[in-house]
Amino acid sequence: MLAKSVRLIASVPGYHKGSNLKKWGHMKLRSVLQECIFEKEFQKSPIAYQFSSLGSLDEKWMTELASSMSSGSCDDKTPLGSSKPLIIWPTVEDVRCSLEGYAAGSAIPSPQKNVEKEFLKQYWAKWKATHTGRCRAMPHIKTYTRYNGQNLAWFLLTSANLSKAAWGALQKNNSQLMIRSYEVLIFRLGGVPSMHHRMPSSLGVLFLPSPVNLHGGFSCTDNGSPPKNECGLSEESKWKRTKLVTLNWEGNRSSDSCSEVVVPLPVPYELPPKPYSSEDVPWSWDRRYYKKDLYGQVWPTHVPAAI
Repeated sequence: MLAKSVRLIASVPGYHKGSNLKKWGHMKLRSVLQECIFEKEFQKSPIAYQFSSLGSLDEKWMTELASSMSSGSCDDKTPLGSSKPLIIWPTVEDVRCSLEGYAAGSAIPSPQKNVEKEFLKQYWAKWKATHTGRCRAMPHIKTYTRYNGQNLAWFLLTSANLSKAAWGALQKNNSQLMIRSYEVLIFRLGGVPSMHHRMPSSLGVLFLPSPVNLHGGFSCTDNGSPPKNECGLSEESKWKRTKLVTLNWEGNRSSDSCSEVVVPLPVPYELPPKPYSSEDVPWSWDRRYYKKDLYGQVWPTHVPAAI
């Protein structure tokens, strides 16, 4: 896989404006996605957010972030369009029945005042990882992805939780981005990028929908258009399109396709995520839970169990 199929996207504290507006945080992600071309199947396809700590959010900022996450266009130049994201977040029962019991909740440090906002109810989805045998292992990883079934438009592995501090928030009529945290994000895309992405990136690691050269090399310049073979590929460069899929993808990975290379990615949860049921309660670490876990503990551990 070529280095140019990956982009590093960082967050740096400060007030970023002018030429620096799109260098960091979610605005950097937006600018990279805007230069990428995606398959038509990803138009208005869903997006998943998965992380271990939830900031103090509002609906306006959720729309702002979704606008960045939804950037990009199809081959016919039409935008991918927005889609309602889902937040993959463990329920109280997930934590109670986990391998570590309530103690696992210490690594999911979000307070009740952030978690139990009414508008967030539309976003909650369950943590499930049957395909890797990790349903009972509570996640501390942070990932974001756009998908259609088991096909992935892009995949982002990051240190950034879902917060304004990590991703940044637009201010002053969208002319300034305020960031409070240092973060590093590794971003992987599938497909073929625009020619802008045939140059190494100077900052940020983003997994791109980049071509793979069958001869193991690549060119940083494009001097004309060499003749095409029967697959529509250049005889000179022999590029193949990468197709990103989950481990649950059921296609033929060994097929000798002349147009694409299938790249399975270990997405840590099952897609598509299942929304919460009416009985599910999102975990927050400062609530009291009196129903004992598998170790006979309540939460917090110093709280006496109800008689």
